[in-house]
Amino acid sequence: MVHQIIKSKYQVFIEALILTFLILLIGFFIGYFVENLRTSEVSENYKIFELSALDLKLQNYYYQIMDNSTCDSAVKQNFIFADEIYKKGLLLQQYEDSNELTQDIVLEKKKYVLLKTELWLNTILLKEKCKEDFHTLVYIYSQEADEYKEAEQGALANILRKIKEERGNELILLPLAGDLDLGIVNMQLDIYNITNYPSIIIDEKIILEGFQSQEDIEKYLD
Repeated sequence: MVHQIIKSKYQVFIEALILTFLILLIGFFIGYFVENLRTSEVSENYKIFELSALDLKLQNYYYQIMDNSTCDSAVKQNFIFADEIYKKGLLLQQYEDSNELTQDIVLEKKKYVLLKTELWLNTILLKEKCKEDFHTLVYIYSQEADEYKEAEQGALANILRKIKEERGNELILLPLAGDLDLGIVNMQLDIYNITNYPSIIIDEKIILEGFQSQEDIEKYLD
């Protein structure tokens, strides 16, 4: 009788152990699948920008040969393109915040930053050629920020987003990660003497370093 009780308890323990192991194993595979799905989704979204990069390059060629009669159309298209990239970037940032950055995602991120840099250079060319009266606001931030810097950058990004939403087509907002070791980005940082993150470049003339209030920024936009 005692032997049967001991055997029964041992059997219950083994069954409970096996059940616990199976639950942990299922949880692990579900978590692994969800993580891979999210990572793939981020990577696929970044790859979409490769087509946009080719589009931007062709636009750049056109801006160099066009005459002033097509300025209105070119500027309008440039704003549409900039808004699409910016809104897509907000979505991708949400994905990044909820996933660990893999090497593949970092590579795609670099392509995205290069795309925005090309858009910036295109915008400078348009402003000079068409003498258009709109603002460019380039926000340089750190991809490898510590906890304090990340909070500072998050607060500043929210302020810039609010300014963009309020001003619409008066302003092109371009957030760029400055520490991804990209040649053209490094060149721009040298040209504007950017050594600290976050920094803001307004109309290729005004440089603001560190956190800025909305009032501090907008006084350069009026």
